[in-house]
Amino acid sequence: MTIYLLNYVEVILLAFLANVVPAFVPPTWMVLSLYHIDHPFLNTPIVVLLGVVGSVGGRFVMYYYSRLLGRYVPNKYAENLKSFRSLFEKRKFGVFIGSFIYSIGPLPSNILFIASGISRTEILPILGGFALARGVSYLLLISASLRVFSFLEVLGVPYVKDIVNILGIVAGIAVALVDWKKFRRKSANRVQTGNYRSRSKEIS
Repeated sequence: MTIYLLNYVEVILLAFLANVVPAFVPPTWMVLSLYHIDHPFLNTPIVVLLGVVGSVGGRFVMYYYSRLLGRYVPNKYAENLKSFRSLFEKRKFGVFIGSFIYSIGPLPSNILFIASGISRTEILPILGGFALARGVSYLLLISASLRVFSFLEVLGVPYVKDIVNILGIVAGIAVALVDWKKFRRKSANRVQTGNYRSRSKEIS
């Protein structure tokens, strides 16, 4: 019983560390999946729940140290992060829904919390959307990965864990390097073009 409790504490710590580090960390679902594979006696829903707790704690800390260190971020990079954040603030509940939609996928969410910290966005809606989305995605991804890794290990496929970890790190870097200001401008232009065409059809 004591061993089980220690294992569950380790789940929280692993999730916290994976989410408090700003870059070069594998996705949390992968960290939890690999840990669960090595400890198959753990209960998957409990692993998911504790993983969400650790992840929320880590992102909460990331938000606040990004907020404190935001003044030292170069203006060009800070403006890009603010443009990323503004994608979620167009409607009521936009921050919550935007955080949920972004966090439901396997992509790292570090840029979401760094951008929110630098721009001093309200944290509770972001954490709410993040926690709900991660609960769903962790359950699906961890359950699926347990089956997939077991199948691949039976086939003798080498280096699967290392490849997935590397892909997760690369995805996190790629998201951070996107020019979100340019992306937002193009999206706005598409919307305006669509509205103009709709009005033209109504007039004609």
